[in-house]
Amino acid sequence: MADKCHICLLGLIIICSLLTGTSGAEVTRVFSSSGENVRLPCNNALSDCTSTSWIYSRQSVTVELITGGKKKNNIERHERLSLGSDCSLNIEKVTKEDNGFYICRQYVNGEQQGADALVNLHVINVSLSISVSSSSSQTEIRPGSSVTLFCQLYYDRVSCDTLVRTEGVQLIWVNQAGVNLQTDSRYQISFSSGQCISTLTTTLLNEDHNREWRCLVTQRNELKTSVTYTVKYPSKHGEDDSLVFYRSGENVRLPCNNALSDCTSTTWIYSRRSETVELITLGIKKNDIERHERLSLDSDCSLNIKKATKEDYGFYICRQDVNGEQQGTDARVHLNVLQVSSSSSQTEIRPGSSVTLFCQLYYDGVSCDTLVRTEGVQLIWVNQAGVNLRTDSRYQISFSSGQCISTLTTTLLNEDHNREWRCLVTQRNELKTSVAYTVNYLGSNGAEDTHTFCSSGENVRLPCNNALSDCASTTWIYSRQSESVELTAGGEKKNNIERHERLSLGSDCSLNIKKVAEEDNGSYSCRQYVNGEQQGADARVYLHFLHVSLSSSQTEIRPGSSVTLSCQLYYDGVSCDYLVRTEGVQLIWVNRAGVNLQTDSRYQISPPGQCISTLTTTLLNKDHNREWRCLVTQRKVKTSVKYIVKYSAPVNLTRSSSNSEKKSSQTTAAAPTIQDPAGTKPETVSMTAGSLFRVIVIIVEIAVYAAPTVILLQIICARRAGET
Repeated sequence: MADKCHICLLGLIIICSLLTGTSGAEVTRVFSSSGENVRLPCNNALSDCTSTSWIYSRQSVTVELITGGKKKNNIERHERLSLGSDCSLNIEKVTKEDNGFYICRQYVNGEQQGADALVNLHVINVSLSISVSSSSSQTEIRPGSSVTLFCQLYYDRVSCDTLVRTEGVQLIWVNQAGVNLQTDSRYQISFSSGQCISTLTTTLLNEDHNREWRCLVTQRNELKTSVTYTVKYPSKHGEDDSLVFYRSGENVRLPCNNALSDCTSTTWIYSRRSETVELITLGIKKNDIERHERLSLDSDCSLNIKKATKEDYGFYICRQDVNGEQQGTDARVHLNVLQVSSSSSQTEIRPGSSVTLFCQLYYDGVSCDTLVRTEGVQLIWVNQAGVNLRTDSRYQISFSSGQCISTLTTTLLNEDHNREWRCLVTQRNELKTSVAYTVNYLGSNGAEDTHTFCSSGENVRLPCNNALSDCASTTWIYSRQSESVELTAGGEKKNNIERHERLSLGSDCSLNIKKVAEEDNGSYSCRQYVNGEQQGADARVYLHFLHVSLSSSQTEIRPGSSVTLSCQLYYDGVSCDYLVRTEGVQLIWVNRAGVNLQTDSRYQISPPGQCISTLTTTLLNKDHNREWRCLVTQRKVKTSVKYIVKYSAPVNLTRSSSNSEKKSSQTTAAAPTIQDPAGTKPETVSMTAGSLFRVIVIIVEIAVYAAPTVILLQIICARRAGET
């Protein structure tokens, strides 16, 4: 009787598979936000993409997009499609209409090769609704109005319930700091269409101008994509006063918010204190002013300033004139420039010395008090990890000129070499720009020793910090253990060395190495010769190589097995103790979200803070395609190497005899042959106990469609069971 019930169950599986169109192939889910560029992988690609066809299917629509590696040009969106070198399908500026089911299929001599590679593209989009009271005709985004944002995930060939319950998909609203808005009583968040549409409703406040809300799509708590909505209030009386913040040395764009269609009507005027200068007149740049070579007019009539200096701060006016008469009101822009300077010269930057950094915001046309109290502007000192230094007793931070100048004072330590401190300017807690100051200690011989970190396959640039104006004087020497090799001489590459084809000399005399390997680690010296005599001291660069490997005892990567990953930093010319204690080098294991795994009891990590670190864990079902990454940091991330878990494919079982069939029935269901609706060749589907459970879940999901067949099979099974 048990055998007959198994036969009934298999019949049910076959019919349900035919009804759902599943072929046993794994479906790749890709999530994208509207307007993004997306890549759909082709996991069955052959070496030559001329065998590749891409087919799009959604509801009753089926369209061939790519045939024999060539794009079909008779389809509506062909100009947004392209085929990648790995046969992936690239879609530019995705729209919600692009969501659906994509099939990558291979043909050779008119016959299909292998099974289809299936990709389901889900697109997220945010739209806005404004609530209008019966007593008001106001339809603009303004303080006091109620707005509702709709975040919708578009999908096909799968139910929302499957995405949410089985695939662990969620829609989450956060602010620009990444804080979940579900916990904030100011926002009303609700769901519909099985949680694949989420709405956020709130009443706008004055401070919401330029505020950003973001809708995230996560799958099993991993971020897949997101879409942002930024509040923009209209200006009063058609006049737009803009506050623009830039750091010294940046290229600046000043918007002209009253521009007409033709910039020949545009005039830009600069004003600061008692100075007023016309920079642009009727679309033509004035060439008799000191900085004219750094100015240009953009196609939207904005004013561009190259490499802004503190002297560029001030008040800018964009004015429109037609036939000698001004059109509309001026568009005004306040340019505020941020600059950091040090109280010490380079020769005084040494361990034990005291250094004071000055961060100053240059402004005009408004007072510092207005910037700070009314506009919510702040100057903040942080380290390279973004941690506010105000809370660290090592640093003394003070303010002057109404908080528009901030000083940071500290005593330098050995480990401060290459340390970075950054001064941020924020407006209502939104970052506007920042300036970094990096500590660089000079080597004892007057040249700076550089530590460079890389991982396998990267391209590396080794700087030559003693280069002369002409690289014909430059020689690069490689040293490791007892080996010393001249790589370049007199600016020319040596071609008699093994790796010469991967080496090149940059225009600044740096040494470039393509596709770095473990054997490239070591000490490199950049030396200058003029007329046969060395000029100055060597510039030394230590190249350190990071590598991750799996324990050699691992044979199969499967749930339940224990794996050990080894992350090793290869070095030469210095000791590991020197790298760790003096240079502040660390190896850190993180997940793909960047969370340190040291704090997770699931992982055994040893030893911390050395040049070899191992990670040991027992694999779970959900670890398939999980990524662990080993970072090397030197007071900030230098490079990293990732390891992605890939489970071995299940072994196919076939029915060869009655004995083997009885044996296999204890552990696995027989593997039926299934033909998918798209016309692929039959393939054998492995059915383990776990996958049998998943099939049952699928059966329950589509029971409403297969109900008549299910009832009929149940009656047959019951009658046969009764006969026995």
